[in-house]
Amino acid sequence: MPASCFLLPALRARRTAILRTAPAAAAALAMILTGACASIESDTMRSLLDSWKGIPIDEAKAQWGPPLTVQAVPGGTAYVWQDIVPPPAKPQSAETRDAGVDAPRPPGRCERRLVAGPDDAVMWGDWRGDACCVTTLVRYCAALKHRTRQ
Repeated sequence: MPASCFLLPALRARRTAILRTAPAAAAALAMILTGACASIESDTMRSLLDSWKGIPIDEAKAQWGPPLTVQAVPGGTAYVWQDIVPPPAKPQSAETRDAGVDAPRPPGRCERRLVAGPDDAVMWGDWRGDACCVTTLVRYCAALKHRTRQ
C-alpha cells in the first residue's frame, strides 16, 4: 500500500485527539489565568496597602479623596474607600434586549480599608471585592501607593 493510504487515518486520529483535549486545555488555561490574576491582585494590593504603614491617615485622605465610611475598630479607626468598575459593554441586538434575555451585569467593586491607630498613623490595611484585579491590570493601583514609596 502507498504511504498516502496511512496518512489520512493518522491525520483523522490526530484531529480527533486534539478536539477531545481542546475543552480540557481551555479549562486549564482559564484556571491558570484566574490564578495569575489572583496572584497579581494579591501582590499588588499588599504592596499598595503596605506602602501606607506608619503614614498619617490625613495623607491617604489627601491622595485618595474622602473615605466612603469611617468606622471605630478595636485599637483605632478604619477608613474605607470603594472603587466601582463598570461591566464591559456588550452590544445587544434588538431581539435580545426586547426579549429580556441579557440581564444587565452588576458593576464590580474593590473596597480598600486602612486602619489608623490612636496616633492617626496607618497600622495596616486590607481589601476585598471582585474587581481589585481589574484595577491592578489597568495600573490604577500604582497611583494609590503612597507618593513617596512608588
